[in-house]
Amino acid sequence: MRNLSRMLGSLIALHIISFAMVRAQAGEIPVVSPGGALVLDISGKVEVEDTNGGKISLERNSLLSEGTMVDTSAGGKILLRLDDGSEFLMGPHSRMLLKRESLPGGTTLIEFLLGKLKAVITKRYTGSPSFLLGTPSAIVAVRGTRFYVEVNSHGVTEVDVEEGLVQVAGRIHPERSVLLEPGFSTRVGADMTPEAPTPTDRVRPDMREQQDEIGRQQEVQGEPNDQHGPSEASAQAGQQSEQPDTSPQ
Repeated sequence: MRNLSRMLGSLIALHIISFAMVRAQAGEIPVVSPGGALVLDISGKVEVEDTNGGKISLERNSLLSEGTMVDTSAGGKILLRLDDGSEFLMGPHSRMLLKRESLPGGTTLIEFLLGKLKAVITKRYTGSPSFLLGTPSAIVAVRGTRFYVEVNSHGVTEVDVEEGLVQVAGRIHPERSVLLEPGFSTRVGADMTPEAPTPTDRVRPDMREQQDEIGRQQEVQGEPNDQHGPSEASAQAGQQSEQPDTSPQ
């Protein structure tokens, strides 16, 4: 019965994909080139550069080619769809490079460099390579799932899984990975291996990022900036604080 359900699911998915291809060929929806993306929605300030550094004007249904760099400013958000149907919602203060690179574990279609991202990856079936998402410190491998990624200014990557299974490895030791189930998270620092999976609601904020934010606020207010690290009280407060919302705001 389970095999029959899986077979029916596969047939339905193929029908949906075929229907989408027919619509695209009929000119109803734009055709996304391999390694590129379609702009589904956009709000606030979003800047896009082509491979030569030239600015690209954006609107809904704009097509972006491989090698395009996407930057969002304060209040800026953009929803993109890749050629395989996967979708990405970039939050404010984020940066992403569209790329296509074949690796031993699958194919990476984007390099997420900074900020917050919500990803909904189209299901991969048996025999299909995993979808690989790269960050400065991690490689995230999935076969179809919904998850969140946050990369801070220190290159630390946090991955929170909402649905499906996600494998996370560090750049320096890709053979040492962790497997995340729904409701679990991990973090990977530069030149480090992933932390053990932790329930998402128990993940502490990155203290270095907190310290930088406190320093910026003190500079704006004209107060001295303590560069020797957070006080014991602030460290204890950080340990007790709850996991911040990683979905794009």
